[in-house]
Amino acid sequence: MKDFSFQGRIELGTRQAGGKPTNLIWVGDQSSCEVRFNTENADRTETFSGQRLQSARMRQSTTVELNLVLRYATPHNLQLGLYATPQNVSAASVASEVLPEGLIAGSRIVLDKPANVTDLVLTDSNGSPVTLEEGEDYRLESAHSGIIQIIDVSSLTQPLKAAYKHDAFTVLPFFTAQPPERYLYLNGVNTVTGERVRMHLYRVQFNPFDTLALINPEFGELPLSGSAMFDIETAEDPMFGPFGRIELPAEV
Repeated sequence: MKDFSFQGRIELGTRQAGGKPTNLIWVGDQSSCEVRFNTENADRTETFSGQRLQSARMRQSTTVELNLVLRYATPHNLQLGLYATPQNVSAASVASEVLPEGLIAGSRIVLDKPANVTDLVLTDSNGSPVTLEEGEDYRLESAHSGIIQIIDVSSLTQPLKAAYKHDAFTVLPFFTAQPPERYLYLNGVNTVTGERVRMHLYRVQFNPFDTLALINPEFGELPLSGSAMFDIETAEDPMFGPFGRIELPAEV
């Protein structure tokens, strides 16, 4: 292989014993994937020649770092940089959600399950509950985001209560999981020649997002970084190595 320009599918999975991957998930399209190799050294300079020439070098550390920019904002991809434990909320009905106290005309609130709200009914806390009139007492300002605007509650007993239906959604609470570690497998192709290439990184530990752009003038992306950790089980195997490996077509 001489001239090259790589593309390919990046799969993230779980490392099994012996350095093999399982439960691979395709991360979708990505704009870049870079691996950075680095060593830190201690240099010695001799003291007898009068020129202080470098006489020895000792390698102190070796690191393999990864920069990966994803284009798909899926729960799987987002949780990597948010250190999140996904919580799946099923579509359901809410019977009696208590709204905040002290609401006045103009107050705007968000329901607890704000995913495409339908069949919304508000009542007050009177002994014989009064049902609020939409358009007179409140306005469902945004059904897809669960935003309610209060118009008039002067004659009502607070707290108000909400009954409604909502769609399923996934919650990603920040920093509720340990730093994620994944097996990375690149199933690649040299677009110049059509030859297949593959790369394995056995233990990639991801850093949290440095920046997550929430307002995008153009297509949004998820910039991930991380480090390939030393794998003691594969380190002594000449076919595997301590961090990862690249597989290329055999030279003819």
